[in-house]
Amino acid sequence: MADNKKFWSRDAGELMQLLGTSSAGLAGSEALMRRGQTRIMAQHPLKQGLLLFFEQYRNPLVLLLVFALILSFSAGTYGDCLIIFSILFLSGLLGFIQERRAGKAAEKLRAMIRTKARVKRDGQIEEVAVEEVVPGDLVLLEAGDIVPADALIVSSKDLYVNESALTGESFPAEKKEGVLPAETPLIARSNSVFRGTSVISGTAVVVSAIAASESELGKIQADIEGAGEATAFEKGIRRFGYLLMRVALVMSALILIINVAMGRPALDSILFALALSVGITPELLPAIVTIALSEGARQLAGKKVIVKKLSSIQNLGSVDVLCSDKTGTLTEGEVRINSCLNAEGLHDERIERYAYLNSYFESGYSNPMDAAIVRYFKQDISGFAKFDEVPYDFIRKRLSIVVTNNSGHIMITKGAFSSVLNVCSTVQLQGESIADMAGHREKINALFETYSAQGFRVIGICYKEVTSDPVITKENEQGMVFLGFILLNDPPKEGILDVINDLRSKQVALKIITGDNLLIAGSIAAQLGISSERILSGAEIQQMSDEALAAKADHVSIFAETEPSQKERIVRALQTNSHVVGYLGDGINDASALKVADVGISVNNAVDIAKESADVILLEKDLGVIADGIIEGRKTYINTTKYILNSVCTNFGNMLSLAVLSLVFPYLPLLPAQVLLINFLTDLPALAIVSDNVDHEFLLRPRKWDIKLIRNFMVAFGLESSLFDFITFGVLIAVFHLPVVAVRTGWFVESVISGVLILLVIRTHRLFFASRPGKALLTASVAVIIIVLLIPYLSLSSGVDLSYIEPAVTLAMCGIALLYALLGEATKRALFRRTGY
Repeated sequence: MADNKKFWSRDAGELMQLLGTSSAGLAGSEALMRRGQTRIMAQHPLKQGLLLFFEQYRNPLVLLLVFALILSFSAGTYGDCLIIFSILFLSGLLGFIQERRAGKAAEKLRAMIRTKARVKRDGQIEEVAVEEVVPGDLVLLEAGDIVPADALIVSSKDLYVNESALTGESFPAEKKEGVLPAETPLIARSNSVFRGTSVISGTAVVVSAIAASESELGKIQADIEGAGEATAFEKGIRRFGYLLMRVALVMSALILIINVAMGRPALDSILFALALSVGITPELLPAIVTIALSEGARQLAGKKVIVKKLSSIQNLGSVDVLCSDKTGTLTEGEVRINSCLNAEGLHDERIERYAYLNSYFESGYSNPMDAAIVRYFKQDISGFAKFDEVPYDFIRKRLSIVVTNNSGHIMITKGAFSSVLNVCSTVQLQGESIADMAGHREKINALFETYSAQGFRVIGICYKEVTSDPVITKENEQGMVFLGFILLNDPPKEGILDVINDLRSKQVALKIITGDNLLIAGSIAAQLGISSERILSGAEIQQMSDEALAAKADHVSIFAETEPSQKERIVRALQTNSHVVGYLGDGINDASALKVADVGISVNNAVDIAKESADVILLEKDLGVIADGIIEGRKTYINTTKYILNSVCTNFGNMLSLAVLSLVFPYLPLLPAQVLLINFLTDLPALAIVSDNVDHEFLLRPRKWDIKLIRNFMVAFGLESSLFDFITFGVLIAVFHLPVVAVRTGWFVESVISGVLILLVIRTHRLFFASRPGKALLTASVAVIIIVLLIPYLSLSSGVDLSYIEPAVTLAMCGIALLYALLGEATKRALFRRTGY
């Protein structure tokens, strides 16, 4: 393939010849061959699997234990080494299997919403995945598209591209065909577009020069989706993990020093201290979080919600403010034509014909309004042909078309009412008379306000004859004749009031952010039962500082006449007030707000830039589905928190007891292999917690990371656990007078059973027997209890230095575990009440 690295310095025809393409595009077979050459190489499945398996051991404390195993092997204690290695291997294997399954499911979901690009191949326009665009492809771009490759512009019309993902420049860059010097810096390459950037307005045909990993963004493996900032929940888990690691290392170091000072074998002391470190650390937490998120994503997929970024599920459960546009979410989204009225409020067929011509020949930005106009009016335009076009953009808010027939060239412009009125100097009255705008502006504005207050979306339309030069630009939109109004109707969705009330019951505030005028927004809000006493307009926001906007944002439910940058400011203002904000949008003008929101939500038929900026994609634009998604997010958060609370309660208590008793008694209360086996067995039910049932009262409000709750549970249950451990030790020695091995066996049995019971206690606000656990959790819990009750009576118990104990001892251990669970029930209820969880 030709050297195309400095493609901006070549003429488009020359580059196309070098790349072996033509105006008909590549041949399909050639594109397929090049696809194999330019693919961003994925890791081999075996390599991916091995990396994921070893990631299960990335906890530094586990690595320390692996190092200790090597020491143990060197010292010749092969039995202990084999047992500890087996437990570590099985723990890692379980985490690997679950996380791999979750990862595959998530990838299948993401594959359903891959961004498409329009390319020309074999002379035909077809849609392909962005990843399948190859050098030599002719790509057709329009407003809202993501650029799929670094490419040279062949032809363009009013093309503006957002290159902030690449250059950091926030203003759109104007692009046009041409040839530039080879040394032209990236930011000045006005004849080129680059992978991962987005089209703001206009249209273009470009020839792909560099695709995939060799593109500017591909070199640094970054595109517009980005890695994103860690969620509040992720940050909290990270801090929590580091805290436990520090506690574990300090405690283990002290225990090691004291045990060695007491004359105990150095190797046993090292293994015990490091096993203690692993015991206090919730080493399955990363796997549990991933599995919980993937389970949440799977549940949401069943409700036609695709999660692109798994961590956003936790934020979805924490959302307490949902910002939404109006069209298609709160309203039917099916634009209906009500009427076409002139400047005197009378029906005028010329408006219908001109509106049809403008919409029929529009090619820059497909939208429901133009589709509705074409479908509704069905004019005979056999005598007309399109001559030129200035596409719609969100700055001008106008679309202009030049059409030609036997009588000459006519420029027809339609768009937002105020935007159209601003370029008109005269007005068409009933019949053929044309009057100066000055004497009619007030009446026209009054009609606009009347129609808007009635809930109609009002589109303005104007025209002028162009005789001197029918090739137009944005500068030609002036001195036009105001023709009249197109009234559009989009009624509220059936059942939307119930959905809004449902969100309120979940303590989620709904805020409407729309580009429509204040009167329309107020009318729709009134129909939806949303307070319209205070509506904030884009003009008012423009005059406000960020601090002033934050002060008002909480008290306003409707933001009207907003610009794209203002939507982003509103989201940031709400976040400043400690809200977790979800934003639902599907247009080019929603992209920045989607990106900064805690959860960006878009729809599958949205423009590419909106889908790429979003975290969650709805296969159907339905606010009710978002309400379901919020509940699934809360379930995921709650089940992850259950694991964390259980870990800090059981692990901290057990490790504190072991640390104290190891200093009091002349022998280690548990051997390293036994500590790890307890941890392994109690983690088995924890793996099933991700699919656990969640009590209704847990779902009534948003949930956020609560370190105070975790700390209180750790201290209270840790002390209670230690108390019952000391009771257990006392009963085994003072009542049953058991030897060392039997004491360890009895404590082993009690520790595992109490750990499982406490998990069943902590998982619910209610009395533990009044809340039904998930099937997987209940099955795993019962299985572990049966296993641990049988271990002392099986021959394999000797492999981990456990021995036979009398049934009476086993019964006593079960009784102590049950008493601990009953006290834990009372403690749990007090802690939940105290923290308001």
